[in-house]
Amino acid sequence: MLCRILLVIVGTVGLANGPIDQARAQDAEKNDQHLALMHLIESLEPYRPNGEIRGTAIMSGSTTMQSLARSWSERFRQFHPEVVLTKGKDGTENALQEISETPGVIAGASRPLTEAELAGLKSKNCKEPISVIVALDPLALYVHIDNPINSITPEQLEAIFRAPSADKPHAAKWGDLGVKGAWADQPIRIHSRSDVSGTTGFIKQWVAAGSELAKSAQVHETNHDVTKGVGSDKYGVALSGFGEANPTVRGVPLVLNGAAIEATEANFLAGRYPFVRPLILIIDKEATKTDGGLREGILRYVLSRDGQLEAIRAGFFPLDPAFIRKQLDGISGPQVR
Repeated sequence: MLCRILLVIVGTVGLANGPIDQARAQDAEKNDQHLALMHLIESLEPYRPNGEIRGTAIMSGSTTMQSLARSWSERFRQFHPEVVLTKGKDGTENALQEISETPGVIAGASRPLTEAELAGLKSKNCKEPISVIVALDPLALYVHIDNPINSITPEQLEAIFRAPSADKPHAAKWGDLGVKGAWADQPIRIHSRSDVSGTTGFIKQWVAAGSELAKSAQVHETNHDVTKGVGSDKYGVALSGFGEANPTVRGVPLVLNGAAIEATEANFLAGRYPFVRPLILIIDKEATKTDGGLREGILRYVLSRDGQLEAIRAGFFPLDPAFIRKQLDGISGPQVR
Protein backbone atom coordinates (compact mmCIF):
# COMPACT_ATOMS: atom_id res chain seq x y z
CA MET A 1 0.00 0.00 0.00
CA LEU A 2 1.41 3.38 -0.97
CA CYS A 3 0.81 6.59 0.98
CA ARG A 4 -1.07 9.22 -0.99
CA ILE A 5 1.02 12.07 -2.20
CA LEU A 6 0.29 15.43 -0.57
CA LEU A 7 2.16 17.68 -2.98
CA VAL A 8 1.70 17.68 -6.74
CA ILE A 9 3.35 20.27 -8.96
CA VAL A 10 2.46 19.63 -12.56
CA GLY A 11 5.20 20.07 -15.14
CA THR A 12 5.12 19.11 -18.82
CA VAL A 13 7.89 18.56 -21.33
CA GLY A 14 7.47 18.07 -25.08
CA LEU A 15 8.37 14.78 -26.73
CA ALA A 16 12.05 14.47 -27.65
CA ASN A 17 13.77 12.81 -30.59
CA GLY A 18 17.20 11.24 -30.15
CA PRO A 19 19.61 11.20 -27.17
CA ILE A 20 20.63 14.87 -27.46
CA ASP A 21 17.03 16.06 -27.54
CA GLN A 22 16.20 13.72 -24.68
CA ALA A 23 19.01 15.16 -22.60
CA ARG A 24 17.83 18.69 -23.38
CA ALA A 25 14.28 17.74 -22.49
CA GLN A 26 15.44 16.27 -19.19
CA ASP A 27 17.41 19.42 -18.40
CA ALA A 28 14.43 21.57 -19.33
CA GLU A 29 12.14 19.46 -17.17
CA LYS A 30 14.52 19.72 -14.21
CA ASN A 31 14.66 23.49 -14.65
CA ASP A 32 10.87 23.64 -14.82
CA GLN A 33 10.57 21.64 -11.61
CA HIS A 34 13.07 23.83 -9.77
CA LEU A 35 11.25 26.91 -11.01
CA ALA A 36 7.94 25.45 -9.82
CA LEU A 37 9.49 24.75 -6.43
CA MET A 38 10.76 28.32 -6.20
CA HIS A 39 7.31 29.67 -7.09
CA LEU A 40 5.76 27.43 -4.45
CA ILE A 41 8.12 28.74 -1.77
CA GLU A 42 7.50 32.33 -2.83
CA SER A 43 3.75 31.79 -2.48
CA LEU A 44 4.12 30.79 1.18
CA GLU A 45 3.65 33.38 3.90
CA PRO A 46 6.82 34.35 5.78
CA TYR A 47 6.77 33.90 9.53
CA ARG A 48 5.52 36.99 11.36
CA PRO A 49 5.50 36.86 15.17
CA ASN A 50 2.14 37.78 16.65
CA GLY A 51 3.88 39.02 19.76
CA GLU A 52 6.45 38.05 22.35
CA ILE A 53 6.55 34.35 23.20
CA ARG A 54 8.20 32.82 26.25
CA GLY A 55 8.23 29.35 27.68
CA THR A 56 9.81 25.92 27.62
CA ALA A 57 8.99 22.84 25.59
CA ILE A 58 10.51 19.43 24.97
CA MET A 59 10.90 18.31 21.34
CA SER A 60 11.09 14.53 21.02
CA GLY A 61 10.87 11.98 18.30
CA SER A 62 11.93 10.88 14.87
CA THR A 63 15.66 10.75 14.23
CA THR A 64 14.81 11.28 10.56
CA MET A 65 13.63 14.76 11.58
CA GLN A 66 16.35 15.38 14.15
CA SER A 67 18.54 17.81 12.19
CA LEU A 68 15.45 19.57 10.84
CA ALA A 69 13.96 19.94 14.33
CA ARG A 70 17.27 21.38 15.52
CA SER A 71 17.29 23.92 12.69
CA TRP A 72 13.68 24.88 13.37
CA SER A 73 14.44 25.34 17.08
CA GLU A 74 17.47 27.53 16.43
CA ARG A 75 15.70 29.71 13.88
CA PHE A 76 12.53 30.02 15.96
CA ARG A 77 14.60 31.25 18.90
CA GLN A 78 15.99 34.03 16.72
CA PHE A 79 12.45 35.42 16.67
CA HIS A 80 11.75 34.47 20.29
CA PRO A 81 14.99 34.38 22.33
CA GLU A 82 13.10 33.83 25.60
CA VAL A 83 11.93 30.41 24.41
CA VAL A 84 13.79 27.33 25.64
CA LEU A 85 13.45 24.15 23.56
CA THR A 86 15.10 21.03 24.94
CA LYS A 87 15.63 17.61 23.36
CA GLY A 88 13.58 14.66 24.53
CA LYS A 89 13.61 10.97 23.63
CA ASP A 90 14.72 9.75 20.20
CA GLY A 91 12.48 7.69 17.92
CA THR A 92 8.87 8.02 16.84
CA GLU A 93 7.62 5.25 19.13
CA ASN A 94 9.44 6.70 22.14
CA ALA A 95 8.04 10.16 21.42
CA LEU A 96 4.48 8.86 21.28
CA GLN A 97 5.00 7.19 24.63
CA GLU A 98 6.49 10.41 26.03
CA ILE A 99 3.69 12.72 24.89
CA SER A 100 1.09 10.26 26.21
CA GLU A 101 2.59 10.70 29.66
CA THR A 102 3.75 14.32 29.41
CA PRO A 103 1.37 16.29 27.16
CA GLY A 104 3.67 19.31 27.15
CA VAL A 105 5.99 17.42 24.77
CA ILE A 106 6.08 18.21 21.04
CA ALA A 107 6.52 14.83 19.33
CA GLY A 108 7.98 14.29 15.87
CA ALA A 109 6.88 11.28 13.83
CA SER A 110 8.20 10.16 10.45
CA ARG A 111 5.05 8.23 9.58
CA PRO A 112 1.28 8.73 9.71
CA LEU A 113 -0.50 8.07 12.99
CA THR A 114 -3.36 5.60 13.05
CA GLU A 115 -6.73 6.37 14.61
CA ALA A 116 -5.97 3.71 17.22
CA GLU A 117 -2.75 5.51 18.18
CA LEU A 118 -4.54 8.86 18.53
CA ALA A 119 -7.21 7.16 20.65
CA GLY A 120 -4.45 5.64 22.75
CA LEU A 121 -2.96 9.07 23.43
CA LYS A 122 -6.38 10.40 24.44
CA SER A 123 -6.84 7.53 26.88
CA LYS A 124 -3.79 8.70 28.81
CA ASN A 125 -2.61 12.23 29.63
CA CYS A 126 -2.68 13.72 26.11
CA LYS A 127 -6.34 14.75 25.99
CA GLU A 128 -6.58 16.50 22.60
CA PRO A 129 -3.76 15.27 20.34
CA ILE A 130 -3.50 16.75 16.87
CA SER A 131 -1.01 15.67 14.22
CA VAL A 132 0.25 18.32 11.80
CA ILE A 133 2.06 17.40 8.59
CA VAL A 134 5.12 19.63 8.35
CA ALA A 135 7.12 18.28 5.37
CA LEU A 136 7.28 15.41 2.89
CA ASP A 137 9.89 12.67 2.50
CA PRO A 138 9.77 10.69 -0.76
CA LEU A 139 11.23 7.21 -0.31
CA ALA A 140 13.25 5.04 -2.66
CA LEU A 141 14.30 1.41 -2.64
CA TYR A 142 18.09 1.54 -2.55
CA VAL A 143 20.38 -1.25 -3.73
CA HIS A 144 24.13 -1.51 -4.21
CA ILE A 145 25.36 0.35 -7.28
CA ASP A 146 26.36 -2.97 -8.94
CA ASN A 147 22.95 -4.58 -8.46
CA PRO A 148 21.41 -5.33 -11.92
CA ILE A 149 17.73 -5.16 -10.88
CA ASN A 150 15.82 -2.93 -13.33
CA SER A 151 12.62 -2.10 -11.45
CA ILE A 152 10.32 -3.12 -8.61
CA THR A 153 6.55 -3.45 -8.33
CA PRO A 154 4.60 -2.57 -5.14
CA GLU A 155 3.86 -6.30 -4.72
CA GLN A 156 7.56 -7.16 -4.96
CA LEU A 157 8.36 -4.39 -2.51
CA GLU A 158 5.97 -5.94 -0.01
CA ALA A 159 7.46 -9.39 -0.66
CA ILE A 160 10.92 -8.12 0.31
CA PHE A 161 9.99 -6.55 3.64
CA ARG A 162 7.12 -8.75 4.84
CA ALA A 163 8.05 -11.80 6.90
CA PRO A 164 7.42 -15.23 5.31
CA SER A 165 3.82 -16.42 5.61
CA ALA A 166 1.62 -19.18 4.29
CA ASP A 167 -0.63 -16.94 2.18
CA LYS A 168 1.86 -14.59 0.50
CA PRO A 169 5.28 -15.18 -1.09
CA HIS A 170 8.42 -13.77 0.52
CA ALA A 171 11.34 -12.62 -1.61
CA ALA A 172 14.49 -14.05 -0.01
CA LYS A 173 16.76 -14.18 -3.06
CA TRP A 174 17.31 -11.71 -5.87
CA GLY A 175 16.05 -14.30 -8.34
CA ASP A 176 12.65 -14.04 -6.62
CA LEU A 177 12.49 -10.51 -8.05
CA GLY A 178 13.40 -11.58 -11.56
CA VAL A 179 17.15 -10.96 -11.41
CA LYS A 180 18.99 -13.45 -13.62
CA GLY A 181 22.45 -14.97 -13.79
CA ALA A 182 24.89 -15.09 -10.91
CA TRP A 183 22.70 -12.81 -8.80
CA ALA A 184 19.63 -15.08 -8.90
CA ASP A 185 20.66 -17.28 -5.95
CA GLN A 186 22.18 -14.50 -3.85
CA PRO A 187 20.35 -13.51 -0.63
CA ILE A 188 18.43 -10.25 -0.25
CA ARG A 189 20.00 -8.57 2.78
CA ILE A 190 17.73 -5.95 4.37
CA HIS A 191 19.27 -2.93 6.07
CA SER A 192 16.86 -1.18 8.43
CA ARG A 193 16.27 1.01 11.44
CA SER A 194 15.32 -0.12 14.94
CA ASP A 195 11.78 -0.96 16.03
CA VAL A 196 11.34 2.47 17.69
CA SER A 197 12.02 4.25 14.39
CA GLY A 198 9.20 5.87 12.43
CA THR A 199 10.86 4.58 9.26
CA THR A 200 10.40 1.00 10.45
CA GLY A 201 6.83 1.79 11.53
CA PHE A 202 6.07 3.26 8.11
CA ILE A 203 7.45 0.20 6.32
CA LYS A 204 5.37 -2.12 8.51
CA GLN A 205 2.16 -0.11 8.13
CA TRP A 206 2.32 1.03 4.51
CA VAL A 207 4.61 -1.45 2.74
CA ALA A 208 3.97 -4.71 4.61
CA ALA A 209 0.27 -3.89 5.15
CA GLY A 210 0.59 -4.29 8.91
CA SER A 211 2.24 -7.72 8.76
CA GLU A 212 5.39 -8.68 10.63
CA LEU A 213 8.60 -7.57 8.96
CA ALA A 214 11.30 -9.85 7.58
CA LYS A 215 14.46 -10.16 9.62
CA SER A 216 17.09 -7.54 8.86
CA ALA A 217 20.69 -8.33 8.05
CA GLN A 218 21.77 -5.18 9.86
CA VAL A 219 20.06 -2.49 11.97
CA HIS A 220 21.38 1.08 11.86
CA GLU A 221 21.03 4.18 14.02
CA THR A 222 20.16 6.64 11.23
CA ASN A 223 18.80 6.62 7.67
CA HIS A 224 22.17 7.96 6.51
CA ASP A 225 23.80 4.86 8.00
CA VAL A 226 21.18 2.66 6.33
CA THR A 227 22.10 3.72 2.79
CA LYS A 228 25.78 3.72 3.71
CA GLY A 229 25.33 0.12 4.85
CA VAL A 230 23.70 -0.85 1.55
CA GLY A 231 26.60 0.77 -0.30
CA SER A 232 29.03 -1.54 1.50
CA ASP A 233 26.88 -4.68 1.10
CA LYS A 234 26.71 -6.01 -2.47
CA TYR A 235 23.42 -7.81 -1.80
CA GLY A 236 21.94 -5.14 0.46
CA VAL A 237 18.60 -3.34 0.12
CA ALA A 238 16.81 -0.64 2.08
CA LEU A 239 14.01 1.90 1.98
CA SER A 240 15.12 5.44 2.74
CA GLY A 241 14.53 9.04 1.75
CA PHE A 242 15.74 10.81 -1.38
CA GLY A 243 18.05 12.93 0.74
CA GLU A 244 20.01 9.85 1.89
CA ALA A 245 21.27 8.77 -1.53
CA ASN A 246 25.02 8.41 -2.04
CA PRO A 247 27.33 7.37 -4.93
CA THR A 248 27.56 3.75 -3.71
CA VAL A 249 23.81 3.07 -4.08
CA ARG A 250 21.08 3.65 -6.63
CA GLY A 251 17.33 4.00 -6.39
CA VAL A 252 15.28 1.31 -8.12
CA PRO A 253 12.46 2.57 -10.39
CA LEU A 254 8.94 1.82 -9.15
CA VAL A 255 6.54 0.18 -11.62
CA LEU A 256 3.14 1.90 -11.62
CA ASN A 257 0.45 1.27 -14.24
CA GLY A 258 2.96 -0.62 -16.35
CA ALA A 259 5.58 2.15 -16.40
CA ALA A 260 8.86 2.18 -14.48
CA ILE A 261 9.09 5.53 -12.67
CA GLU A 262 12.55 6.52 -11.51
CA ALA A 263 12.99 7.76 -7.96
CA THR A 264 14.01 11.31 -8.84
CA GLU A 265 13.20 14.78 -7.58
CA ALA A 266 11.77 15.73 -10.98
CA ASN A 267 9.38 12.76 -11.02
CA PHE A 268 8.25 13.47 -7.47
CA LEU A 269 7.64 17.16 -8.11
CA ALA A 270 5.74 16.35 -11.30
CA GLY A 271 3.45 13.99 -9.37
CA ARG A 272 4.64 10.88 -11.20
CA TYR A 273 6.42 9.29 -8.22
CA PRO A 274 3.91 8.86 -5.38
CA PHE A 275 5.82 6.87 -2.76
CA VAL A 276 6.10 9.50 -0.02
CA ARG A 277 5.64 9.68 3.72
CA PRO A 278 4.55 12.72 5.69
CA LEU A 279 6.71 14.11 8.48
CA ILE A 280 4.53 15.07 11.43
CA LEU A 281 4.54 17.08 14.64
CA ILE A 282 2.07 16.04 17.34
CA ILE A 283 0.92 18.36 20.10
CA ASP A 284 -1.77 18.27 22.76
CA LYS A 285 -4.08 21.12 21.77
CA GLU A 286 -5.19 21.32 25.40
CA ALA A 287 -1.64 22.45 26.28
CA THR A 288 -1.90 25.43 23.89
CA LYS A 289 -4.46 27.03 26.22
CA THR A 290 -1.86 27.69 28.89
CA ASP A 291 1.50 27.94 27.07
CA GLY A 292 1.34 31.60 26.02
CA GLY A 293 1.19 30.80 22.31
CA LEU A 294 4.38 28.72 22.28
CA ARG A 295 3.13 25.60 20.46
CA GLU A 296 0.94 27.51 18.07
CA GLY A 297 3.88 29.80 17.30
CA ILE A 298 6.17 26.85 16.60
CA LEU A 299 3.63 25.29 14.24
CA ARG A 300 3.05 28.61 12.49
CA TYR A 301 6.82 28.92 12.05
CA VAL A 302 7.42 25.44 10.60
CA LEU A 303 4.50 25.92 8.18
CA SER A 304 5.76 29.33 7.08
CA ARG A 305 8.09 30.10 4.19
CA ASP A 306 10.98 30.22 6.68
CA GLY A 307 10.20 26.80 8.13
CA GLN A 308 9.58 25.16 4.76
CA LEU A 309 12.90 26.47 3.45
CA GLU A 310 14.57 24.75 6.39
CA ALA A 311 12.82 21.53 5.34
CA ILE A 312 14.29 21.86 1.85
CA ARG A 313 17.77 22.50 3.27
CA ALA A 314 17.42 19.32 5.33
CA GLY A 315 16.68 17.27 2.20
CA PHE A 316 12.88 17.14 2.42
CA PHE A 317 10.10 18.71 0.36
CA PRO A 318 7.66 21.51 1.24
CA LEU A 319 3.89 21.38 1.44
CA ASP A 320 1.36 22.84 -0.93
CA PRO A 321 0.25 26.36 0.21
CA ALA A 322 -3.46 25.47 0.16
CA PHE A 323 -2.81 22.44 2.35
CA ILE A 324 -0.78 24.58 4.76
CA ARG A 325 -3.63 27.11 5.03
CA LYS A 326 -6.09 24.30 5.77
CA GLN A 327 -3.86 23.00 8.56
CA LEU A 328 -3.40 26.48 10.04
CA ASP A 329 -7.18 26.92 10.11
CA GLY A 330 -7.38 23.68 12.10
CA ILE A 331 -4.72 24.85 14.55
CA SER A 332 -5.77 28.44 15.15
CA GLY A 333 -9.23 28.70 13.65
CA PRO A 334 -10.11 30.33 10.29
CA GLN A 335 -7.46 32.87 9.33
CA VAL A 336 -8.06 36.32 7.86
CA ARG A 337 -6.23 36.41 4.52
